[in-house]
Amino acid sequence: MADSDDLYAEIIWDNAGAPHSAMFGDKYFCLEDGYEEARHVNCAGNALEARFKALDPNVPGTFTIIETGFGTGLDFCCAWQEWEAFAPESWTLRFLSLELYPLSSQDLSRALAAWPALAVYRDALVAQYAPAPGKDMDFYFDHARIHLTVIVDDVVEALHKMRLRGLAGAGADAWFLDGFGPAKNPQMWSEAVFAAMAPLSRPGSTLSTFTVAGFVRRGLEANGFRVQKVPGYGKKRHILIGRRDVQGEV
Repeated sequence: MADSDDLYAEIIWDNAGAPHSAMFGDKYFCLEDGYEEARHVNCAGNALEARFKALDPNVPGTFTIIETGFGTGLDFCCAWQEWEAFAPESWTLRFLSLELYPLSSQDLSRALAAWPALAVYRDALVAQYAPAPGKDMDFYFDHARIHLTVIVDDVVEALHKMRLRGLAGAGADAWFLDGFGPAKNPQMWSEAVFAAMAPLSRPGSTLSTFTVAGFVRRGLEANGFRVQKVPGYGKKRHILIGRRDVQGEV
């Protein structure tokens, strides 16, 4: 149970210690192994290892990831882990996420404690993580080499804020499309969301998502993404990955 029903997401912990949303009736991550799922769907789905290794160490820059649904922070921690392992020191990781119903610090820490490989990232995140009503969260890690912003708002409003405030710079290099499943949380997978993604994407922007719902694929394609099914993780036979080669208006 969260500390405050008005501020935090209400969490139900199952017998295996995995968190579920009481509001949406859905799990936060794959019950087989959420860590390996996150690495497969979002890190491998966006080819992060190869792309991080390919960054020119002699030309400092920023690699931007936008995520729809911060949840437990698992995907952020996995991306940070890959960044630390493979990206040049001269580059910055800009990670933008959104979350209308943030977890409490205690629940977030408990959820991430399942994976010792993420302990250092979990501890650093929890040390700064402090949701407050109507307040976005801004974090810097590793001497500002990692810059995380979590916008506490509805998905479409949050994406509009990212654009209006110029938070994504030249646009997203990669998208993590998360949130609960389309049947449980349809507003996270609406045409308005796909339309808001387009102007926040730079040429070559990639995406990954666990869902292969037909209307999700069609909505992404209608907004300039070429998508395809690839093998999934665990009980999921397939996931979607995609790429957008045209420049959006940022």
